[in-house]
Amino acid sequence: MTSRVALTELADMTDEQRVVYEKFQSNLTRALLLTKNSAAAHLALGATFTVGLLSLLDREVIVLRVAKLRDSEFERMLHYPLARKAGLNETEIKAIEDGLLDEMPPSRAALVRYVTDCMLEHKASEEAFWALHEHYSQNEIAEVTHLAGHSAMTAMFLASLDIPLDEGIASWGRLTEVQGKVNTASS
Repeated sequence: MTSRVALTELADMTDEQRVVYEKFQSNLTRALLLTKNSAAAHLALGATFTVGLLSLLDREVIVLRVAKLRDSEFERMLHYPLARKAGLNETEIKAIEDGLLDEMPPSRAALVRYVTDCMLEHKASEEAFWALHEHYSQNEIAEVTHLAGHSAMTAMFLASLDIPLDEGIASWGRLTEVQGKVNTASS
């Protein structure tokens, strides 16, 4: 795939841009650096979910379902290994991606149904909300919704600009440093 935009080259990055890129060396970051000021904030927001209210498994269920519904190979490539690390097997991942609710435990089925509604209808139905509420607190549901939206926004950004997949998988390891830098700057 050829990108619709010229990605920011390392040699052309300002010192500030290079610091952001070094935290998450990815074509996503190179594309986000085309914006005036949102690259660090976007990455920092993503990092907040790693220390949020949801378990690693729940986060990966959400992102895998969004990736499937938004046809985001980038997010699937990045999150598939994390889903496996969280304990999901091939059959479970396929059920999540294909929305096979009858093949999931009730809490996971409620989560996948809720995310599916959010992505396809742009709002969870009453039934999906209350089914999820049987398993998750209102704060967790807020975080589920926010993570699904962030994942969808990332998928749309990458798809609309035809950003190519990375050769390797970037690491999330240093993103919390970007988050700290953004929090310090906004204080």
